[in-house]
Amino acid sequence: MKTINNFVESEKNEFTSSVRAFLPHYAVVPFDFGKNNSFKCIVQENDVVKEGQIIAISAKEGDSIRSYIHSSVPGRVDSVGECFLPNGRKGTAVKIRTEGAFSYLGKPLPETDWQWFTKENFLDLISTKGVLNTFASPVPLAAQIASCTLTKGRFLVVRLFDEDPSRKTDTFVAKNKIYEVLTGAKIVAKTMEARGIVFVFPQKSEIQIDESDFSPFPLMVLETDPKKYPAGYMQNLMNLVKKNAKSTEKVDFSLINRKCIYCDPQTLVSVYDAVVLGEPSVETYVHVTGKCINSSGILKVRVGTSLRELVAQCGNFKSKPAKIIINGMVSGSAINSLDTTITRNVKSITFLSADELSVQSFAPCVRCGKCRTICPEGLYPDLMFRHSLGGKPVGTELVKTTDFCSGCALCNSVCPSRLPLCQTIELLRKNKDDVN
Repeated sequence: MKTINNFVESEKNEFTSSVRAFLPHYAVVPFDFGKNNSFKCIVQENDVVKEGQIIAISAKEGDSIRSYIHSSVPGRVDSVGECFLPNGRKGTAVKIRTEGAFSYLGKPLPETDWQWFTKENFLDLISTKGVLNTFASPVPLAAQIASCTLTKGRFLVVRLFDEDPSRKTDTFVAKNKIYEVLTGAKIVAKTMEARGIVFVFPQKSEIQIDESDFSPFPLMVLETDPKKYPAGYMQNLMNLVKKNAKSTEKVDFSLINRKCIYCDPQTLVSVYDAVVLGEPSVETYVHVTGKCINSSGILKVRVGTSLRELVAQCGNFKSKPAKIIINGMVSGSAINSLDTTITRNVKSITFLSADELSVQSFAPCVRCGKCRTICPEGLYPDLMFRHSLGGKPVGTELVKTTDFCSGCALCNSVCPSRLPLCQTIELLRKNKDDVN
């Protein structure tokens, strides 16, 4: 597999600590995230809510596992309306004025004796506490586990670094919350009745794992170099596991596939909080950075906080940003409003100056072939793009190769026409899955 060294310049210094973000005057808690998620609001204007109180429940008929949204602050419901989401769209949200006593924040939370819980107990807590799997596209973890129908290849895969090299969030959480991460991994493995657990570390990591702590689950511990991009997307992890599963005692791991459960450190910390401490998922770690802002750092942020409030805490702008990027320079998306609310799947915010931007105007494909040359998986992004525009059909076999796309977006980075090649491949894959 082809890789590129130092594809994106990241922070020169590693963060060794985080700062708790200021509590928002108003928490604008959104309902919408990911695909096919709709929620029914169960509070109304002027209702008094507690920190961690359920304010919305999944409304999809026939769901065996419900999903829940919680208030991130105590206070009074100001309104139920719309807000700007990190994906650039608008969605339903509850606006809560912060006031009153907190139920969890600042309180000592004793650990429960979770080792004796059944998988049903785990699943119920992960569901009712609103744990979201933020490994890729956000999805309620309990529903993901319940819908996993695998038997032979039922593995939990844990990536302990950021797949986007411009971010530092998952790497920070893995280093500084490793006990919670490993405990969360044990809980998820028991809940899903995993056939084994895979941990993928960055090279030269100081983190140590005692395999006896994970008995009776078979363990595979692997290293990779995140500086060689791409390294942390699902397809990259699958390739790495299969390459190292040739020994007799690890051969079962070669059955790894896309339907396994993949988790990042933030998700597993949320599992720990939900099951061990009984705390709902109402905050997240966010990497705030960029030349336009006075200070960078890792902030622990309450869901519903606006970007505007985070900017104020970071000392405001040195210069007006030309673009705001959510979740990384490679795999992220651009937004326009500082009133955008922080959701549980926001991992980073980057404020870019005008001199850091390149020409973004689209042009017709010039058939240069650069996207084919750079693709780590040997795909044909240009053909897939032309196929998606209604051009000459390329055949079902080529469309099936979308399963091998990691989503690294290297094809986008070299395209002189600035075509959305990576996004097109993802749409083709989703459409193929919906048909099948």
